Formats: sequence, structure tokens, C-alpha cells
Amino acid sequence: MNERSLNKIIYVIVGSITLLILSVLTWDFFHGGVPSHHLLANENLPEISNWWGVITLPFVSFFLLTRMKKRISGEATYQNLKKLFLFPFLFSLLYAILLAVSFSTGNTEISSLLFKSIPLIALFFPIYYAEYVLGFIIGLTYTFGGVLPIIIGGVMAIFSYVVYNYLRALILLIWAKINNTDKKQVD
Repeated sequence: MNERSLNKIIYVIVGSITLLILSVLTWDFFHGGVPSHHLLANENLPEISNWWGVITLPFVSFFLLTRMKKRISGEATYQNLKKLFLFPFLFSLLYAILLAVSFSTGNTEISSLLFKSIPLIALFFPIYYAEYVLGFIIGLTYTFGGVLPIIIGGVMAIFSYVVYNYLRALILLIWAKINNTDKKQVD
């Protein structure tokens, strides 16, 4: 797949995300008004309107998709684009939707468990990759607006990067040392 094809895919996805957020905001506007959210759900902190999503979501989507394109450009074909982008994106999207729905319906035990299990998932999967972060942000957007998911996704991406690249490496090193000493004791 050449760079021109990847750019077309990026523009289609960013355009779709832009239309999606505009549709949601239009619906909200005519059905009770566009909601705002307080940072950290604390009323003492500033309130952020969902209108910001019209600006933030297309820019963040374009940025993340461009990062993904740089990472996969040499190995991208239509066949493996599913494995490289679509499956991680959909996994993260569904996970975020489940998190948002459980939070919205008051099932705080489930949402807390889902949120706290992200570091465990980061031990096994590189969820700091752009496709995972984009799916996570899009999945949380309807419930939390166009800014808070970007902040949450950014912090989780940084944390997941550390877990996947450093904590995982440390655990694997310790595991190798333990297995190596066990073999020496058997000999």
C-alpha cells in the first residue's frame, strides 16, 4: 500500500470523526443543550464544553493516524491493515464504550475494574500505539466530551508505554533469571 492510499484512508477517517462529532453535538444542541464536564468530576475545577470536540477530535485523530502511518507504512497492505489497525482500534473502542456505559449507568464497580485493569492489559499489548489510543478516545467521547478523553487517553498512553517497555522488560528479566537459576539447581 502506498503513501497516497494511506493518506486517503486518514482523510476519510478524520472526516468521518468530524461528521460524527458534529452530528452528536447537533443532536445535543436540539435536545436539551450541549453538555459540559468538570475536570475530574470535581465541581470546583473548570467546566469544559463538549463543543471543544469539534476542534480537538479531528486534530488528535489526524495526529494519531499520522503517527500510525509512520509506524506501519513499510508493512501496510490491505490484508494486514486489519491486524495492524482495525482490530486494535475496535478492541480499544469496545473497551472504552464498555467503560463509558458502565460509568454512565452507575456501575462504578465495573468501570473501576475496567479502568484499573488497563495497566495489566499494557503488560501484554502495546496499548500506547496510536490505534489503541484513538479507539479509546472515540469510545469515551459521547459520554465525556471531546477534551477529557484526550487527556485521559494521553495519560494512559504514557503510563502504558512505561508499563509495556520498562516494567514488562523488568518482569521478563526477573522471570529469565528465576528460570535460569532453577535450571542450574537441577543440574
